[in-house]
Amino acid sequence: MKRLALLFALLVSCLASAQVGPSVTYDKFLQAAPPLKQVGMLKVDPSLRVDRWSIGCECLDRDMADFAQYGAYVGELGVGHARIQSGWAKTEKVKGQYDFAWLDAIVDGLLAQNVQPWMCLCYGNRLYGSGTTLGNAIPSGSATMKAWEKYVSATVEHFKGRVQCYEIWNEPNISENKGHPERYVKLLRVTCPVIRKADPSARIAAFALASLDYEFLDEGLKALKPGMFDIVTLHKYFENPDEGDYDFQLLANRIHAFDPSVKVVMGEGGCPSELGWDHALKYQEWTEYSQAKVDLRRMACDFAQGRPSSIFTMVDLVYPDFQQSFGLLCTSLKGRVIYKKPSFYAVRNMVHLLPDEVTPCPVSASDSTGRSVKYTGLSKDSKRLGALIYFADDAPSSSLEWTRVKVSLKGLILEEPVLVEPVTGRVFALDRYHYSPNNPDRTYTVYIWDSPVFLMERSAVPMRGSTVDAVGESFYNEF
Repeated sequence: MKRLALLFALLVSCLASAQVGPSVTYDKFLQAAPPLKQVGMLKVDPSLRVDRWSIGCECLDRDMADFAQYGAYVGELGVGHARIQSGWAKTEKVKGQYDFAWLDAIVDGLLAQNVQPWMCLCYGNRLYGSGTTLGNAIPSGSATMKAWEKYVSATVEHFKGRVQCYEIWNEPNISENKGHPERYVKLLRVTCPVIRKADPSARIAAFALASLDYEFLDEGLKALKPGMFDIVTLHKYFENPDEGDYDFQLLANRIHAFDPSVKVVMGEGGCPSELGWDHALKYQEWTEYSQAKVDLRRMACDFAQGRPSSIFTMVDLVYPDFQQSFGLLCTSLKGRVIYKKPSFYAVRNMVHLLPDEVTPCPVSASDSTGRSVKYTGLSKDSKRLGALIYFADDAPSSSLEWTRVKVSLKGLILEEPVLVEPVTGRVFALDRYHYSPNNPDRTYTVYIWDSPVFLMERSAVPMRGSTVDAVGESFYNEF
């Protein structure tokens, strides 16, 4: 614990000394307000940790980012978990010798902020003739597999008590492994018992599918037995996250037919903030505006279906031939944090608006628009707090225009309704012109767009005081 305290102090010192610049796009989000009176800002709590939410801290095993430069920002989000990758090749550079120092710094740096790391055991080691990055063939030779077993055992034993969940491999159904579920089945059969022996209390996540590959999944499940693993993760990226609801339901149906106790988790989901020619969602003109909206809708979809979720990723990652832009933090080619993108504030605010004690509930709704509007009710201790509302009929755009909509929400009686915009955390009042207080099936006049907004009881929203009229530093939703 003393080591964690010292490390946390170092991380906080690094964060305090960092010169983080302003975000032009976040300022524009602040300028795009619905015609309602702003009554405050969402209050964020630096000590909050929400178990259902996770952030990606991947690719550190291949030095695509520098945790020392961004790690202290993870705790600001309020997430309960962070996904990391183990890095066999980075840990075992001499046969039989394991140097976990680089990984200890990451694990302890997260734990010092009360963020629980979960670790993906993935990629090979050239010492044993196995490729070291995404898409390389899963190890299969006997000598390589024996070395893998020893590495996994040493890793789990080393992090026992600090890491509570291990994911086996990353996206085994692509590139060199595509069409070869037998390779992954062999890997699971070897790896699961090693993890169970080294740490009987650890949970095991399996498959980590890059897409809903039915043939790969079904062939794999046929060869496996219930009880081997506790979680199945999916890493599919959607232009419109709401179109993924069906995929997740189909996946859950298949998994629960195999083993009802297994939990389905969104293991990777997110969006780039600019057009790219590689990685998920490539060749599309994404912006920091649409990125924030996609991340929020990804979280809204996972919340609505009661599914834990991990957003990819904390920072922009420097790949061997390009820099991808999925990060919540804009970073330089050398890993320095430049500024917080709107998606950083959006994810943090969503975490605070949807803590573990708030659960989804059905809501009967109708509205005045011809578009597809998605509604998810919010409940706490069996009391209805409000609803999540947004246009769900298309992929999120970069538009910052609001649409005035009349919505009828059966049984949702809010005595003092407010509208919360979670990108910026602004809270707007609805006066008597915007709802009918004497109608048991109340109609609310709200303003929505293709990103979630919260219609909530004012007393259920943690707020800090009213804000100034001019766009400036005082608008920023900081601690």
